[in-house]
Amino acid sequence: MDVGRMAFQLEEIGLTKSEIKVYLALLDLGVSTTGPIIDKSQTANSKIYSVLEKLLQKGLVTFFKQEGLKYYKAANPLQIPRYLEEKKVEIAKQEKAVQDILPTLSLMFNQKEQDKEAIVFKGVKGVKAGFDDVVDTMKKGEEIHIMGVYQFQKEYERLATYFQKIRNLKGVKANFLINKSAKPIADIFKEYPPIEIRFMEEGVVTPALFIIYKNKVIISLGDEMVFFMIKSQSVADTFRVYHSQLWDNAEEYVVE
Repeated sequence: MDVGRMAFQLEEIGLTKSEIKVYLALLDLGVSTTGPIIDKSQTANSKIYSVLEKLLQKGLVTFFKQEGLKYYKAANPLQIPRYLEEKKVEIAKQEKAVQDILPTLSLMFNQKEQDKEAIVFKGVKGVKAGFDDVVDTMKKGEEIHIMGVYQFQKEYERLATYFQKIRNLKGVKANFLINKSAKPIADIFKEYPPIEIRFMEEGVVTPALFIIYKNKVIISLGDEMVFFMIKSQSVADTFRVYHSQLWDNAEEYVVE
């Protein structure tokens, strides 16, 4: 495995770029004082001790003193899985701590939340957060109204399918108004009840996707990975009425 790929994998488990350079340098050097480590890793003199200290805390570097000099050595790479196990234990503790304070935090958030606001979600994580907000806002048995579903690009389709899965797991019903050309999407979404799908009238095409839930509306423009979320009861009610008018004239989706 090349050094670049190893560095990437180490960064994925939580090491910083500086820590990775120093750890890989020590693996190559064996036992060393700070001078050769600085040269090999190209780490600044001012940073080397703090980086080494962090690696020591992670159990990935050891040291000993000899004739007044401090020598460092990379720990056996088998220590890395042990480091990950310790991270899991620490994360579990953090998750429990967050769960304990979550009710209070949520109460504070709800008390200060504005009746009207607009939020922009960008990128893959942003779109996923928008979909999560829809499901988190709704209760089991409640309905969301969606219109303007069209053919998606692969990445957006993956996120939209994730949305259907979490909605299905919570038992939130979706009333979908889909563009006639988007039947392949309907064939995928039908696997995630409770759901009702209808096709818009011939000639009615919406290049944007609208998700109406409680007092919020999400507008998604094509595959740009951008969500505009409007929080306003009057706006949500207006879109809900528009959805209802189109729904009455829409063609029911029939499973073949």
